[in-house]
Amino acid sequence: MGQKERALKTRTHFAHRIDMLDAAGEIQEHLAGVEDYLLAEAVWREAIARWPRETIILGQGARVVHDSRRLRVVK
Repeated sequence: MGQKERALKTRTHFAHRIDMLDAAGEIQEHLAGVEDYLLAEAVWREAIARWPRETIILGQGARVVHDSRRLRVVK
């Protein structure tokens, strides 16, 4: 088997994605793509801990599974 045959393909589509949104609700930055749900949820929780003032979502296809805006308490 040659070097070219053993090269790994870079994946660009995953079952779950973690994105940071801007004030208008548009994707500002794609943070991660993860296949496994439990790992994706752990990455999302770490992202909201890292950037607590940002809006970060965990999506599965077109569905938003978790949204950091839902965690904030308004006083």
